[in-house]
Amino acid sequence: MDIRLLLGSTNLYEFKYLLPEITVFFGAFVLFLLDIVMKNSETKKRVFLWISILFLALSVLSFSFKSAFFKDVFSGTYTIDTLGMFSKIFEIVLTLMVLPFLHTYMNKKNTFYYEVYYITFLSLLGMMTLSSSYNLVVIYVSLEMVSISFYIMTALFRGSFISKEGAYKYLIIGGISIIIALYGAAFMYAASKSLDIRAIMSSYNDANAAYLIVGMILFLLAFAIKIGIIPFHFWLPDAYTAAPTPITGFMASAGKLAFFIPLLRLVPYVNQHLYSSWMISVSILAAATMIVGNALALVQSDLKRLLAYSSIAHSGYILSVLSSNSSMGLKAAIYFVFVYSVMGLGAFLVLSVLEQAEEWDNQLPKIGGLYRNTGFLSISFAVFIFALLGIPPTVGFVGKALVFLGLAIKNIYWLGFVLILATAISTGYYVRIVVLMFMKDVEFRFKPHYDILENVSISLLVFLTFVLGMFPFVLWNGISNISEFLFKIANLR
Repeated sequence: MDIRLLLGSTNLYEFKYLLPEITVFFGAFVLFLLDIVMKNSETKKRVFLWISILFLALSVLSFSFKSAFFKDVFSGTYTIDTLGMFSKIFEIVLTLMVLPFLHTYMNKKNTFYYEVYYITFLSLLGMMTLSSSYNLVVIYVSLEMVSISFYIMTALFRGSFISKEGAYKYLIIGGISIIIALYGAAFMYAASKSLDIRAIMSSYNDANAAYLIVGMILFLLAFAIKIGIIPFHFWLPDAYTAAPTPITGFMASAGKLAFFIPLLRLVPYVNQHLYSSWMISVSILAAATMIVGNALALVQSDLKRLLAYSSIAHSGYILSVLSSNSSMGLKAAIYFVFVYSVMGLGAFLVLSVLEQAEEWDNQLPKIGGLYRNTGFLSISFAVFIFALLGIPPTVGFVGKALVFLGLAIKNIYWLGFVLILATAISTGYYVRIVVLMFMKDVEFRFKPHYDILENVSISLLVFLTFVLGMFPFVLWNGISNISEFLFKIANLR
């Protein structure tokens, strides 16, 4: 039998475009086999770390084989474009930065679970496929792959009640989001008889308008739950607190980036008939998330939980500018979601190192006088905090300025005012952290131990936080081309 009959219209040559994904999958499979055949030992721990780094590096290198910047493959179910390639490279690099911290974290906690390595790879694989498709079935399967991996990693500390509780809440709310996504997909398919988001959004007419609008709103709500938008945020602080801190950083950076990509892809296809429903839904959710997220962070005494609410607020900033449904708004949203993954991950990785101390319990007062214990970590943490607040010349300032500009261009001034108000509220808890670190007495003596990979990761994130803030065009030019190209392709349909 001809293999083409089995694969339909798929050309086997198209598999070359999946080299990064195939490399990650093969890495997960190799780690799984090693877990079976190798006995527990220090050697096994090191082998797992370096094998993981090797496969992730190979995955990044495999992108050089791609020549197309926009190409639908596998009968249109998978899309190769600049946004997808850029997102996937970013997700892989973020994973590379997390793994050394996760290795050290599990060693210090005397709870080394080798399966977390290949589960991390599988979650990364889901993120990569989620970043490269307009097909509802592929999006659904990718969502499940990422979500199930996150549920397992949240419950990594099996003997901890907090870990179990956080994972259970995440599982229940995550399951609800999947159900909503399926309902949304059903309405979209009923409206268009297609599984391709581009064809679905382009099929608007008076007869299918109600189905299409309901499907679009349900699709938005499903992803709103995944990224922790108010009022669907209840799982996020508990899950982020329960998970090992490097995993929390992974979920808050690479995970958030991957969950936002389908929404970013949707924006150019929201036409004038759908814009009113889209703008009202998105702007209300964004405004509530910015204000409530920062207000709840303001009253937190647990540093990890505070950063979780900060993550929620930043999701609101990104979502707000998507309400503009413009090329400038899409540029700002893409820029902000990428730079948040840098500064957000940096903050959680510093916290991961601090948790090595036996006296550390994540309570805010414990950070008092940290500068006298470790200047490097204190300064790094301050840089990430100032970036999250939006102080120049950090990348956070550029991100918020672009979001405000994206709103102003479309005359959505009230949402811009909400952004400024939310930032003012956040000043209270961000400044408090810095004051405690540099101006208070030492709470406890602590000498951190981190290896060269951890040092390089934090230093690189600090470097990017400053460089992308002082020279934003380094990232902005590429993102501008991505946004304009997405709108150009949408207008051709």
